[in-house]
Parts: sequence; C-alpha cells; structure tokens
Amino acid sequence: MNLPVVSYQLLYNGKDISADISNQVIGIEYDDRIKGESDELQITLEDSDRRWQNSWFPDKGATLQLIIRSAGKQMNCGTFQIDELQAQGSTSGDQFSIKALGAGITKAMRSKISYAHENKSLREIANTVAGNLGLTLQGNVEDISFERLHQYRETDLAFLNRIAGSYGYIFSVRGNLLVFTYYKDIEAKQPVITLGRNDLISFDIRTSTHLIYRNGRIRYHVPRKKKVIDYSTESESEFDSPSEDDMELYERIENDQQAQTRAAFGLHDNNSKMTAGDITIPGNILFLSGNNVQLQQIGKLSGVYHILDSRHSINRDGGYKTTGNLKKLQEISATLYK
Repeated sequence: MNLPVVSYQLLYNGKDISADISNQVIGIEYDDRIKGESDELQITLEDSDRRWQNSWFPDKGATLQLIIRSAGKQMNCGTFQIDELQAQGSTSGDQFSIKALGAGITKAMRSKISYAHENKSLREIANTVAGNLGLTLQGNVEDISFERLHQYRETDLAFLNRIAGSYGYIFSVRGNLLVFTYYKDIEAKQPVITLGRNDLISFDIRTSTHLIYRNGRIRYHVPRKKKVIDYSTESESEFDSPSEDDMELYERIENDQQAQTRAAFGLHDNNSKMTAGDITIPGNILFLSGNNVQLQQIGKLSGVYHILDSRHSINRDGGYKTTGNLKKLQEISATLYK
C-alpha cells in the first residue's frame, strides 16, 4: 500500500529550520497520548559530516514545533522541549537523534511536594493545582467532595492524575490551560474517520472475556464514622457479560458520592478493555488520541473504537503512516451509531 506524501514544518526556538535539515532527516516520529505521559517528538538525522555532534549540537531545553501538512489540511503537533540527544556511529556512517517532550512541563510541574488537601471538591483541588502551576482550569469537573487527601512527595500533575484519573477524568496541559474532560464525553464523540479493511496496512485486534464483570462493588469501613460504605453498580454495556461475578474495589473512600462515581468508572474502565488492539494506516492527521474511529469489514470485530494513543511517522521521502492503540466502545457502537 502506497503511503501519502506530506510536507512538514519544523521550528527550533521559533525559527523555521525545515529547509536547512531536510537533506539530513531520516525520520520523524510524533507520539500523541491521551493520558499518563507527555507527548513526544523524535527526529533521526544523518550525520556523516558530524555537524550535529559539533556546530549544530542542539541546546537541551530548546523548543521544537512540528506542523504536518496533508491533503490541504494541517496538524499542529504542539511545542516540545529537547530532552535527550543521542549520537550513533558505525562504519556505515553516523546518525544523530533528538528526543523532545511536550513543552509546558516546567520546573514547578516536575517538583515533588507534600501537601494535605482538606474539605475540598475535586474541582477545587484541580483549581488549586492549576493555580500553583500558573494555569487556568478549563472543562467541567464534578464536585466530588473529599475530607482529606494526602499528596506525599508527588508532583502536582502526578497527584492530580492519580486522583482525577480514578474517577474518570482525563486532563492535559495545553499552553497555559489545564484542560479536563470526562471519559463519557470523550467516548461519546462521533467517529472522525471510517476505515474499511482495504484502508488498513495491518491490524491486530484481540477480544477476551477473562476478568470481565457484570457488576462492580466497592466496600470500605470508615473508622471515624463507624460505618461501612457498600455500593454496587451494574455494567452499562448492553452486551451480555460472560460472568455473574462482581469486580471488587479495595480502596479508601469517604462517602457515597465517591463510592458511586468510583465504582461506575472502575467497572467501565476494566470492561472496556475486552476488545482492543493496534492498527497501522496510511498517515491521517485526524487519527489522534481521544478521537473515535469506525472500523468496518473486519467481521464481528467491526464497530466504533476509541484511540488511546497514536504515532505519526514521516520517512526520508515524506511518506507518512500512522499507528495507534484502540479499544472498542461496545455500548456506543451498539446504540449511537447503528
């Protein structure tokens, strides 16, 4: 299958260097992730004259910006900070690699601190973290109440990801914004691409009923209140569960609201992994983490899938391909998009 040929623009500290480096570029890879890790950019360069090891040696902490243009549209991959430089040499010639991480991760964001959040809602905690980091909170965040949460030698973002993530919230740093999205809002979006069997370079999708549950249950004894919080929820999927078992969550909770939200998301998050896999397609700038795609002509595995992460690769000749990791949205594909 022929790959589409794209053009790209690469800026170093705001200066366009695309024309200067085009003859040295072996490959460019942009990793787009929905949660947990920073987006990443890697550029591999031919360095037979060793200029990248000497006069062109980049500065750590310098910024890179990548824009990919395809079929009259463009994707701004964002701003990255150079994090790692690598030179490799052999009898066949030298190569130089530049690895950069999503910018906006400042020293304050990397600092590990200890702090106790008392009598706050999840939204208030998110606002506190945003304020500490000079960011503005964007998005709807439920007022889940907490009496006390300990942040012990964690970065603000790691702490927030641990707490918010367990209740179904995904966030990212975009410029000066801390952008929050709820998992139901993300997964309910219309598919941005429809792909048939002939549109795929390759696919590897697996389905498993192991550790898939019909019910989720959370139970916790609150010593101070001398009470037991016990809450169960049923799977939202209309597909029959292969098990009558409960998924038991063993973790600290303080109130019924926490129990309900945590149990519902925990069960969904677990069961949504039943059908998942990887695909490779000719490059497509719409294939980004957080988007949904419709896969067709792959039998009973056809349906709507949610993109968890994607990699956009450009080779020496400008050939562009995209790979991605996906999970099937069973209840959405069965109801919203018939």
